[in-house]
Amino acid sequence: MKAEIILKNVCLDFPVYDAESLSFRNKMSDMGKVIVTKTKKNNSGGKIIEGLRDINHIFQHGDRVALLGHNGSGKTTLLKLLAGIYSPTSGSIKKTGETNCMLDIGFGFEQDATGYENIILSNITRGLKKEEIDKILPEIVEFCGLGEFLNMPFRTYSSGMQARLAFSSAIANTPGILLIDEFFSTGDLEFSKKSKEKVLEMMSNSSILVFASHDLPLLKTICNKAICMKNGKVVFSGEASEVIEHYQGMYER
Repeated sequence: MKAEIILKNVCLDFPVYDAESLSFRNKMSDMGKVIVTKTKKNNSGGKIIEGLRDINHIFQHGDRVALLGHNGSGKTTLLKLLAGIYSPTSGSIKKTGETNCMLDIGFGFEQDATGYENIILSNITRGLKKEEIDKILPEIVEFCGLGEFLNMPFRTYSSGMQARLAFSSAIANTPGILLIDEFFSTGDLEFSKKSKEKVLEMMSNSSILVFASHDLPLLKTICNKAICMKNGKVVFSGEASEVIEHYQGMYER
């Protein structure tokens, strides 16, 4: 069965708590500002942020879709919706195919668990069964190159070692649908090169790729379609070259 994602009139709202009822937020209000797309009142009178608004799109087998837009435009929110982390407030999403998302590759890791234990825990969190994890375990162990450190608690790892293990665990299973939020550095130069090559391999083997990035030359090389977002809405979509040109006209004048 070919992978497919169908979004119909999808909206996603987030509640905003009244600052007067949150003393800590009230005290911190003068120390920084949070940029939001748009606020409105819900049925109970409370404020909400409109995270996504009226999204209609079909992702089909063979689509390599670039997600474009400035920070806060809704790219990550849309990826989390596609991943199943968020559910739409209204509208519908229909998805066929297994999903692997590289949004927070350290998600599901426990500081006091060993490297081996975290490989199992993180992949169970992603929906894999124990027998499936056992099959990919040797590949993860070889790719991360951490050797005997895998018997040590995760909290004893350097930040670079933690990134190595998290990345190696996340990329061991190639899905039908691959969701990536930006590209990330994973330790030393040699491992970063190897990790980028692995991600590019996964991209080519997946049925649907949705890739949010500001690296326009990379997107032009990888993607055949693109979506440009602004304030939680899709403002332009189509062939990658056309959408990238539109995006450049919006933000690179």
